[in-house]
Amino acid sequence: MLQDEIEKVKNLVAQGIARDYIILTNHPVSGVAEAEIKAQFEKAGAERCSVFGKDWIVGEIVKSSRLRMLVPRLYGLGDLSQILDDRAYEQAGMILSAMGDDLKKLVVTDAHKRSVEAISRHNLVLLLGAPAAGKSTIGASLAVGAADIWKSLTLRATSPEYIEQHLNPREQQFIWVDDAWGSTQYQRDRTESWNRVLPLIQAAIKRGTRFLLTSRDYIWEAAKRDLKVHSLPLLTHSQVVINVQGYHEAEKAQILYNHIRMGDQPAAFRAAIKGHLPAIASRDDFLPETARRLGSQFLAGNIKTDKATVEKFFASPEGFLVDTISGLARDCLAAVAVIYLSGGVIASPVPDEGVLQEVTAVYGVSAIQVRDALTSLNGSLLLLAHNEQGRYWTYKHPTVGDAFSTYVSRNPEFLDFFLRGAKPETLMREVVCGTVELRGASVAILPNHYTLLLERLKGVSVFLLRNFVSYRADAAFAALLLHERKDLLRGLQSFATPIAQDADTSLLVRLHEYGILPPDLRHGFVEAVKKAAVEEADTSFLDDDGVASVLTDREEEEILEEVRSVLLPNIDDQIRRVRTQWDSDYPPDDHFDELRGSIATFVKVTYGAELAKDFLASTERLISNAVDDMQSDYTPAPSEASPIKGGDTMSSPLVGLFRDVDA
Repeated sequence: MLQDEIEKVKNLVAQGIARDYIILTNHPVSGVAEAEIKAQFEKAGAERCSVFGKDWIVGEIVKSSRLRMLVPRLYGLGDLSQILDDRAYEQAGMILSAMGDDLKKLVVTDAHKRSVEAISRHNLVLLLGAPAAGKSTIGASLAVGAADIWKSLTLRATSPEYIEQHLNPREQQFIWVDDAWGSTQYQRDRTESWNRVLPLIQAAIKRGTRFLLTSRDYIWEAAKRDLKVHSLPLLTHSQVVINVQGYHEAEKAQILYNHIRMGDQPAAFRAAIKGHLPAIASRDDFLPETARRLGSQFLAGNIKTDKATVEKFFASPEGFLVDTISGLARDCLAAVAVIYLSGGVIASPVPDEGVLQEVTAVYGVSAIQVRDALTSLNGSLLLLAHNEQGRYWTYKHPTVGDAFSTYVSRNPEFLDFFLRGAKPETLMREVVCGTVELRGASVAILPNHYTLLLERLKGVSVFLLRNFVSYRADAAFAALLLHERKDLLRGLQSFATPIAQDADTSLLVRLHEYGILPPDLRHGFVEAVKKAAVEEADTSFLDDDGVASVLTDREEEEILEEVRSVLLPNIDDQIRRVRTQWDSDYPPDDHFDELRGSIATFVKVTYGAELAKDFLASTERLISNAVDDMQSDYTPAPSEASPIKGGDTMSSPLVGLFRDVDA
């Protein structure tokens, strides 16, 4: 094995450049073997020869948490109990179980390095990207790394309520929230809970707790309009919000290589597509999850291997996945349906009653066939993982749920079963009514199914139903719900500021749009808007089209006149009001941003741009004085240097990289 190296040494010695020779191998090397190797290389002319075998490599890995975080797949190669305490080991095991075999294929990208930098310096990182862009994989690797390098207790939170319940100021914690605001669609019903917990996160960050959040980019764009991000100002900082999609070509090539080389496609398939891979790595629509599917015999074993087909596989990944699901045998379709009807997660072993019973009846298969199918799909479409409650089945990737929704929408016979068999909470998060459009929701319920949908939803909580009417119901179904549930209109008389961000406002605006808002509720809303504008400088009726649509032109003018005569002459009162709401966990410079913006809006509308300049300059002086007074009570959150140093991504010829992909 080393004969070729010995010949190289002789040539290098002849050139005078082989004084020291180092051999690094992952093979075990005994003391006798080491002595023999050294003797042969020194005989060939090397002055000194050093041999480092498997034991040395393992020792270096165990010693260096920096090395392990730089190469996260090392966590999947050895016994974590050697480097983590019992609790951290248990948490890391849960995270690794949710990753399946993805960790060994992970490539440390520039986005990964910037994520480590952000969470090291700011104790917070928000990873954004399209579906299948690799957010969760980066998140999981950082979560395990945090347990290692910072000795943090790593918690995988499933909701803002979980964060609220598990925050512990006496522990070093790392809290990871994957798909924070919804996995495939924005879940507005969580917004109030998130707004309640954001100040707690801010305080915890200051104490040293680290948070990692992930979200699809379009869900974040929708969520940040409703979230009170001023409660967690870091969410607006570019150093903290990282888009994981900007892969360099060399990174894409390495990701593609890993998934094809370490996948289960036969060598003949890999050889047939090898010549296309450099071009695939250059594509703008390249996604790591699509690369994983190409490396899976189950998901891509039947596609043609010509360049056009492989490129189409990356151009239309959802179409291929929907086709795969549509072509499944009945037992496998039933297995995916069990998880889909359960909202994407179901305990293992799957209970005999309930969803499993209904699915077996519809698909004409037995419970044992479904259980066998779950096992056969593990690692391809589905995943068996575990958490504090035990083992559970879920999708291998959330895009499987997206594709199954498309399958449901294209199969009218299954739609009726879906409406009857799914949990009401699942229905409320998957369907829309009539022609309502909501990104990520592909299951549209038409009027001929409204009676059944009403029957399934009428017992759901007022809070969830209000959210459904606000964003998913059309006028006809909203009217049916209001007739069935009179309590939906109770309590719509008081609103939190900013009024545009109050969940009840969304409902009221939608009912007004549909022409079914009672006049007394509309009048009460107008009065609430006026009070918020005059007493709290709330510009919702100017900034938000929905709020503005409820007001008449005359009502808007009346509010502006009261702002002009009451609010603006007493700006110092507003500054004092806002100052009393300050928490010393927050930087005082940012605390008045919302008030600054509101005053600027009101002044420009009432005085005009030219006259507004002097007024705003005076306001800024008053705010600056307040900020100066507050600085003495503020201590910035701790930060530390990143354990991973950033650097340019190395480039290499792509053709050369793929030379042994079919080996």
